[in-house]
Amino acid sequence: MALSNDSVAVTPGSGASIATQLVSTKEYQAVVTADSVGHLQGTKATWVVSTGNTAHVAAARTTLIDLFNATGSGVVLRVVGCYVIPAQTAVTGVGQTYEVIRTTAVGTGGTVLTPQRFDLDSTALPATVTTRLKPTGGATGTTVTLFLNGASEETFPYAAMASTLNHIPQTQELAAMKGLKIRENEGLKLDQTTNSSVGNVNVVLVFTVE
Repeated sequence: MALSNDSVAVTPGSGASIATQLVSTKEYQAVVTADSVGHLQGTKATWVVSTGNTAHVAAARTTLIDLFNATGSGVVLRVVGCYVIPAQTAVTGVGQTYEVIRTTAVGTGGTVLTPQRFDLDSTALPATVTTRLKPTGGATGTTVTLFLNGASEETFPYAAMASTLNHIPQTQELAAMKGLKIRENEGLKLDQTTNSSVGNVNVVLVFTVE
């Protein structure tokens, strides 16, 4: 990632040069855009973590994935993508509900997941940033951030479109949205809240690091 590193007093005939582009006989200033926290657009390290197809659970509530940024990491995470993708295995599906919940403790047990970087040159994640599939402890929830509806029926249109449906709002009106900010000693989890073991689901989280 990169931050704007200087400012320029635009004085004709002196000082630093300003980049321009000739369009229809006129020169227009060329600009590089930055996001709401000052990082040049497209330069943040971006990571993705996926549960892979995992079975729904017949229980009142099951944590399918947790992401935690423990104290000492030295970074801030922003979750910018959340995808809940039902498997295409033929089942007699049911409606499923999920909740995205902020957490105050790291998940324990379950299976450790390894996030993958979009750019192989990105700096490795701190060891204190962790993700787990179906943690059996920890992942203490606080605020429910998002309520999601889905279905395990593979013939529903939702199943075919789920891999492109980001549950973090990305409408034009929210184009400058920061994502869900995860500071040190904060986390996020996604819980299945329908008591049903029908079908499998793949939960995908996309997050940036700053």
